[in-house]
Amino acid sequence: MAIIGLGNALTDILVRIPDESILRELGVERGGMYLIGGEQHHRMMSKIGHLPQSIAAGGSAANMIGGVANLGSPAAYVGHIGADPTGEAFRKYQQRKHIRPLLGVSPTTPSGKCISMVLPDGERTMLTYLGAALEIGTRHITPENFAGYRVLFVEGYLLNCPDVIESAMRTAKIARVKVALDAASFTVIREFREYADRLIDRYVDILFANEDEAAALTGRGIPEQALEALAPRCGIVVVKIGPKGSLVARGAERCRIGTIDARPVDKTGAGDLYAAGFLHGFVRGLSLRQCGEMGAVVSSKSIETLGAELPDDAWDTIRPLIAEIEAGRSVVRDR
Repeated sequence: MAIIGLGNALTDILVRIPDESILRELGVERGGMYLIGGEQHHRMMSKIGHLPQSIAAGGSAANMIGGVANLGSPAAYVGHIGADPTGEAFRKYQQRKHIRPLLGVSPTTPSGKCISMVLPDGERTMLTYLGAALEIGTRHITPENFAGYRVLFVEGYLLNCPDVIESAMRTAKIARVKVALDAASFTVIREFREYADRLIDRYVDILFANEDEAAALTGRGIPEQALEALAPRCGIVVVKIGPKGSLVARGAERCRIGTIDARPVDKTGAGDLYAAGFLHGFVRGLSLRQCGEMGAVVSSKSIETLGAELPDDAWDTIRPLIAEIEAGRSVVRDR
């Protein structure tokens, strides 16, 4: 019932911004993800250093793997860090969560960081310095390391590392491991649409996308239409539609999943933690609706916290709800 994640090992720098004026000044779209260089990262930090901020372990696949570990699913993570305090803190975080860390280490390149600018409504826009994360290789991508796992979760941010992402998906198929892909960001899909299409059609068993990412993949702005366009292409498709919940398809089966009540503080990692809940149910052989409801519970609670790392009391609230769903009792409200 184990899950392995592959992604950019990052530390999140969470910055609260009062309005969208700084986004307009930077020329970035609300809710997007943009890659920046080391010098740009230092300039940005000097520009926003006066604003309230906090630091947490991050990266899409790492967030998801942290979620499944907190839910009790055995987990491993493949990534790349720098030989610096930031990288060592990332490793120790994973070890504390009982995640098996399969981490490469760069002796010279600093660990990756992501500046996540959070608006008052919880929407976040990310500026990412990949640093050592970009040096991820195939050393740990072997059938032996994948043996015993049920699902490989790959973040779409790795579309800019074609040798690594395709090698991982191909190895998963050899090891008879299901491949789950998260579409990452509409900005990423726009840039790598053709390659993303190729991977989806060749390897992907489970696809996660929010409505903007689904639109970027299909050219269809209505989530239901995007779902129908994607459904024939892989085993399971999930289209997340924010406070309205999510749409899930498998073959001819369709589910509309609601949410639970939540007060949004920060949407950072909400999609990653939806995937954590969904895959936690999937590896237990639960129904499509149960998997979707588990995703809804974890993501709904996650937006009440700044950053993707939830405090222990949040997980203490989540776990009984997950147990209710596993017992066949719905806790999710239709929207």
